[in-house]
Amino acid sequence: MAEEVTHAEIYARLIEVESKVDCINQRTQDVVDAFNAARGAFTVLEFIAKIAKPLLWIGGLVAAIGAMWSNYKP
Repeated sequence: MAEEVTHAEIYARLIEVESKVDCINQRTQDVVDAFNAARGAFTVLEFIAKIAKPLLWIGGLVAAIGAMWSNYKP
């Protein structure tokens, strides 16, 4: 014979499942937020890398001119 389940038991189980789903939803949102923050960080790093290359060229040119100037003896 099948066990009878009352409406109260079904409702209690439903509430329990909803709380678990809400918890999973919050954890998933935390992971999504972390990925979005990482995407922003990589965007900033990409911008810094684009600026760094010309700055390194300029710095190298200044260092080379400085080395030539210090070795110049009239």
